[in-house]
Amino acid sequence: MRVGMILDLDFPPDMRVENEATALIQNDYEVFLLCLDYDNSLSKKEIYKGVHLNRIYKTKKLANRGRGLINTPFNYYTYFWAKQIVKFAKENCIQILHIHDLYMLGAGLIANRKLQLPLIADLHENYVEGLKHYRFANSFPGNILISIPKWAGKEVEWCNKADYLITVIEEAVERYKSIGIPEKKITVVANYVNQDEFLSPIKSGTKDNSEILNKFKDKFVVTYIGGFDIHRGIESVVKAMPKIIKECPNLQLVLVGNGKNLKALVRLSQDLKVDKYISFEGWQPPANLPFFIKASDICLIPHLKTVHTDNTIPHKLFHYMLLEKPVVATNCNPIERIINETECGLIYESNDSNGLAECIIKLNKNSKLRKEFGLNGEKAVIEKCNWENASRNLIKLYAKIENSIA
Repeated sequence: MRVGMILDLDFPPDMRVENEATALIQNDYEVFLLCLDYDNSLSKKEIYKGVHLNRIYKTKKLANRGRGLINTPFNYYTYFWAKQIVKFAKENCIQILHIHDLYMLGAGLIANRKLQLPLIADLHENYVEGLKHYRFANSFPGNILISIPKWAGKEVEWCNKADYLITVIEEAVERYKSIGIPEKKITVVANYVNQDEFLSPIKSGTKDNSEILNKFKDKFVVTYIGGFDIHRGIESVVKAMPKIIKECPNLQLVLVGNGKNLKALVRLSQDLKVDKYISFEGWQPPANLPFFIKASDICLIPHLKTVHTDNTIPHKLFHYMLLEKPVVATNCNPIERIINETECGLIYESNDSNGLAECIIKLNKNSKLRKEFGLNGEKAVIEKCNWENASRNLIKLYAKIENSIA
C-alpha cells in the first residue's frame, strides 16, 4: 500500500513526520513524501531512511508568505499545492493521502476531487487558536488579511470533509467533538519520543559533543529547547532571572532555538542586567539536542496557557523525561496532567515569573527531589510515553483504511 504524505516544510528534519513514516515502513507500507527544498540544494528525489522524498523548490520566505495568505483574498498557495499533490500522487501511484497540518488540508481536499483517495488530516496543533498568538497573524499585513472567524469556519468544514483525523493528545479529541467533528473519525497518535532515534547520537559514539557538556559543567543549568515566539512564554523565564540568581548565583539559563522574538528576549535580558546568566545558543541540529539536555539540571516548558497550548503536547517534554531531567512547566492542560501523573516535575501558573522562580529555587536546593523527578520521568517514558506505544494507533488506523479499500 502506497502512502503519500504532504508536508509544507523542508525535510529532514521533522521528528513527528519521520516517526510516522518510519513506523509505516516497518509495517510494510511504502511511504512517499512531498515536501519543500528551501535553498534548491537538495536532490529533487531521494530515499531517506526508507522514505521516498519528492522535493519542490520554494524559498522559505515565499513559503511563509504563501502560507500566511491561505484563506485570504490573495490565496494562491492552496492551488499551487493542490496541483503539485495531484501530480505527485499520480506519478507515484499513491493509494492513501496523508496531509500534515490544517493549513494544508484545503489543498489536499481540492487535489482529492481528482484523486478520490482516502484522506487523513494529521493535525499537529490547534492552528486556528495558534493564529491568535503567532506574530505573522498579529502584525501588518497579517492582522488585516487574516480572519480568525473565517479560519474557524474552514477548520470545521475541512475536518468534516476529511475521511480521518489524527491528533497528538487526548484533550484535543474533546475540542474537535465540541466543534462538530465525529469522534469516530479521530485517532490519537501522541507526540511521544522515539527513544532509539533520539538517543542515537549519544549511544552511537559517532557524535562527540563534549564541547556542549564541558561548556556548562561548573554551572547549575536550566534549559529551554524549542521555538521562540510570544506564546512560548520565554519572556516570563527571563523576567524570573533576577529573583532566581539572588538565591542561585551559579545558575546558567540555556535557551536553545530561534524565532521571531529572539531580539526582544536579548534586549529584555540586557535591560534586566541578567544577560551574563543567559546563553542564547540559537538553532541547533537535532543530533545536538540530547547533549544540551544531558548538560542540564532542570528543563523548562514555559508555554503560555491558551486554548492552543491546552490542546497540544510538545515533543520536548518526553525528551526531557527520557534523559532523567526534572521538568518545570506551566499549567497547560496536557502538560500539567502528564507531569502530575508521572511525578516528573513541578507546575506553575502560566506567565507567573515569581512562581517559576520559586520552582527553580526549590529544585536547586533539593538534589534528592531532582533525582526522584528525573527517575520518575524516565520510567514513564520506558513504560508508556514512547513512540512504540503511540505508533500502534497509527498502524491500527492504516489497517482500518486498508480494509475499507479492500
